Amino acid sequence: MISYRVYVCDITYDIAHDIKYELQDCVCLIAPYPNNPNPPETFDLASDFDMSGSNLLWYGRLQLLFRCTLCHTDAARDVERHLEVSLAFFNTFEPVELTPNSVMQRQGVPMLYDSASCAALPSLYLCHAKNVLGRVPMIPSFVAGNAHPTIPHSLRGRRLGGGMADTQPNRGNGSRLYEVNLWMWRYGRGQERKLSVRKCMEARVKRLREARGRAAETRKRRRLAAEGAGREGGAGAASP
Repeated sequence: MISYRVYVCDITYDIAHDIKYELQDCVCLIAPYPNNPNPPETFDLASDFDMSGSNLLWYGRLQLLFRCTLCHTDAARDVERHLEVSLAFFNTFEPVELTPNSVMQRQGVPMLYDSASCAALPSLYLCHAKNVLGRVPMIPSFVAGNAHPTIPHSLRGRRLGGGMADTQPNRGNGSRLYEVNLWMWRYGRGQERKLSVRKCMEARVKRLREARGRAAETRKRRRLAAEGAGREGGAGAASP
């Protein structure tokens, strides 16, 4: 067995800012080794693209993209034998059958729960960056009249795999539920990002600050106008 060690590690996508604002991309990806012993180049979109997410195609949320330089334990000084790889850390969205007879599920819409939202420490997977096929539009799923997009307390007796139901009715502390928006995925038009996530969030904060300032000015103007009208009314009542 050949042993490797990490010689250099370089983070190419710092997702910490995205984690703070819960903006990590949801993606579909080819199942990594050992769940899939085949290289990603052999993945066939026509035959292997199973949208249920339970076979070779997985759904996940990217946590970190980074680049590593690997080498044999006895080749640290031999640069020609170094191997550079781009890798991705991600957690998974696991398939779950809660409402198989609902309209959405009858239309083939996968229902998934976020494994990172469970009470237990979530499992992170590691794969080559080339395993990531692209982004997937996810929408929160509200089941059985639940006020939160989580597995309802009333379904706690079902087979949930590694999922967890709310500990009390409408508590909202169970595994978060999602459905894949097939229509947006099929007919939506992807656009290249023009600005970084950080700049977009800074612009959003600036817009909110300006909106709050305008709202404060409006309230102040209306208050002064009301006070002026009250003084004029009082003066008119006092005049003979």
